[in-house]
Amino acid sequence: MTANNDVAHDKLIAYFEKRTPLTESDKQLIRKLYTIKKLKKKEFLFRQGEYCKYEGFVTAGAFRLFYTDDKGLEHVLYFAFENWWVGDMASFYEHEPSALNVQALQESELLVIDEQHKEQLYAQIPALEKVFRVITQKHLTVLQKRFLVTVSANAEARFNELIQRCPTIEQLVPQHQIASYLGILPESLSRMKKQIAKREMG
Repeated sequence: MTANNDVAHDKLIAYFEKRTPLTESDKQLIRKLYTIKKLKKKEFLFRQGEYCKYEGFVTAGAFRLFYTDDKGLEHVLYFAFENWWVGDMASFYEHEPSALNVQALQESELLVIDEQHKEQLYAQIPALEKVFRVITQKHLTVLQKRFLVTVSANAEARFNELIQRCPTIEQLVPQHQIASYLGILPESLSRMKKQIAKREMG
């Protein structure tokens, strides 16, 4: 195992240890079952219509999860950064084609695990099943809040909510993708940011 792999697995183990105690044998199993995957900028972990074979833990870089509609327009659902999870639960567990694309926004890496090894992880470290249940609950809560903000708040409120959750997002994500996430045109985002800056200055 390379030093780089050690660093990636250390991040995942630290993430788990914040949520449950792990023995040395537990850590060895995690290192064995999770494999490192590196993606270049704009490379896809999987595309819409393909099967999501892996659940991934981001150890470096950034990803966007989006879908393309019948008109060919892209709609960004959310962004994933270090210590975030990426994948499509419906495709991963139900073995159906994914409705999503997962694309690296920059040179990135993640630790991935397939369903068979995930079940082995649960069998040998039962405490992690509860950890993942909490992770799933939090993920669904975030998506629900995202949906409520999208349907009930204006673009500026959605932008402020995004900046509050991810203060460095504008340094990591192109403006047109932020606009897509907000459901507005890039030029509308530019005007809105100018208005916000003008108010803050005045």
